[in-house]
Amino acid sequence: MMRSGAYLSGVILSLGILTLSGCATANGPQGAVKSPADPLAAINRPIFHLNMGLYDYVLEPVTTGYKAVTPDFVREGVSNVFANVDMPYIFINDFLQGRGQQGMEDLSRFLVNSVFGLGGLFNVASKLDLPRHDNSLGVTLGVWGVPQGPYLVLPFYGPSSLRSLPGLAMTIFVGPAYYLTSAPAQYALTGMGIINTGYIDEPKIRMVQDAVNPYVFMRNAWEQHEQYLISGGTVSKNQLLEGLQLPPPATSTPDQVTQSHESKKGNP
Repeated sequence: MMRSGAYLSGVILSLGILTLSGCATANGPQGAVKSPADPLAAINRPIFHLNMGLYDYVLEPVTTGYKAVTPDFVREGVSNVFANVDMPYIFINDFLQGRGQQGMEDLSRFLVNSVFGLGGLFNVASKLDLPRHDNSLGVTLGVWGVPQGPYLVLPFYGPSSLRSLPGLAMTIFVGPAYYLTSAPAQYALTGMGIINTGYIDEPKIRMVQDAVNPYVFMRNAWEQHEQYLISGGTVSKNQLLEGLQLPPPATSTPDQVTQSHESKKGNP
């Protein structure tokens, strides 16, 4: 779902794009008609296009230059470091959700990479089969039963929701830039975080832009991802298919399933 730049500055250029939610709106003769699930669509859509423009004309050229002047191992090391500094935010929310095993895995991952991976420069934890999870305060509030509230697209940051807004503040206070006393160091760390996020999320952003309806796809992709995290791994694909404007998968009747199974059993 992208927090490296977020908790460093609170303003990432549209790079939380695949972590957000909502529902489609319709345009009538009088303009945009509010949807009960996306009441702020008339505001969200222009901000979404603004953020995409910032990516295309500002962040993407910078990211392209970054890839041109740095070797692969340098970019990998930078990405590992920023992924590692994300971990306190993640395992704190693991424990707040009562997911002890997941919290211990993420805490162990952070400690292993911090100590044996030289501050996260090397991803030692993955070689030890310590998985990395995604999490946020918005997910924690969802687990606690707090409703999502209106879907929002924030300028320079990307889509969010009313429930997710407190998490933006939490990422800032948990992130290292907040504790740096030197303003130039804060700016440098923030800028590097933004560039790294653009580099990491480029394929996801392109997938959004290539969708039939990018706004709906982005919104539904976030909702599905958020619900996936809240429910612990169970999610429907209906809204994601809506964003792609693909027909839903055909469902088989019980008789068809039985016939198919018997047919497979009859063939060697």
